[in-house]
Amino acid sequence: MRKLLLLITTLLSISQFTCAQNQVGVWKVKNGKIESNKSDNNELGIQYWECIQTILPHDLLNKYVLSLRLFSDGKSEDMGGMNQLDETVAFWQIDLDTADMNIFTRDSIQILDYTHTLIHEFGHLLTLNSSQIELTDDETENPDRGYLTTEGYAIKESYLNRFVEAFWKPKLLQEWDRINKKRNKKKQADRLYDFYLDHAEQFVTDYAAESPEEDIAESWTFFVLSDQPLKRGMKYQKVKFFYQFPELVKYRTHIRENISFVPLSYIENFKQN
Repeated sequence: MRKLLLLITTLLSISQFTCAQNQVGVWKVKNGKIESNKSDNNELGIQYWECIQTILPHDLLNKYVLSLRLFSDGKSEDMGGMNQLDETVAFWQIDLDTADMNIFTRDSIQILDYTHTLIHEFGHLLTLNSSQIELTDDETENPDRGYLTTEGYAIKESYLNRFVEAFWKPKLLQEWDRINKKRNKKKQADRLYDFYLDHAEQFVTDYAAESPEEDIAESWTFFVLSDQPLKRGMKYQKVKFFYQFPELVKYRTHIRENISFVPLSYIENFKQN
């Protein structure tokens, strides 16, 4: 079964989270409003939530996000993510590392780095929420039902299913499937990078080659942060894919109006980590 390369978290109590050594705090979110957790870091949580709401469109945040967790495992480690709280794909939590996403920095490279990450993670919420995924217990894919994620099928007219149909042809998907089934994670990671190198012209970044779910999230990020591409290669077509949806063009405009700066020629100038 295809693995969704998102960190799927389970719903834990606040008291369990605060036992973790790298825990900063957890805040409940209701209808887009953050609730005080009455901790010493409460103001910090409010500031991070205000930053998120300033950059990202509110409708999906208000509908699906139930909590914000701040943590730190040190610089240049895991920046965090938009993570599912259970398998219904209807309840989500934002996890952010305060060391890697320092909202108080004035360093333009760091700001662009965490802006990219926030937009990418919003892309997961956009493409994997309960309006986009039909839950199933199927362990093998039924081609007639569309693309199968860990939680269920991408609905026929969903962004993800249309993206896969356009850009992940059966031969490519089968090649990726064989790699993704490997149990040895080190070998799997090495093979995925080789997979990227073999098809580098098709992906905006090496991380996009991790899975169709990561591919659409990365392509969405470049759609937001780049001008409309004039080139015809597949990775540019993936960026252009989102222009057919007026609601996504509106999201793009909203985000670009609310970030610190829009990078120049982002696809060409992006540096792989």
